[in-house]
Amino acid sequence: METSRARREGNSIIITIPASLGVADGEEFYIHRSDNGTILLVPKIHDYFAGAKNGEYRQLLEWGDIYAPQGREEVE
Repeated sequence: METSRARREGNSIIITIPASLGVADGEEFYIHRSDNGTILLVPKIHDYFAGAKNGEYRQLLEWGDIYAPQGREEVE
């Protein structure tokens, strides 16, 4: 396991990510710090649907998909 040391640069603390991890220059991340001190970097994905064709992610629902009889309803 590789290690990295935190250092101060201006008003920020910098932790260097080794090139062997394959992070691209300028790649953006969401940052989360857990109560136990773990720092999690999650790659930021800008738009999941940018390349989607119109209607590609739509699915027609049948009543049976969203409604299940609960009692004495008449079911055709």
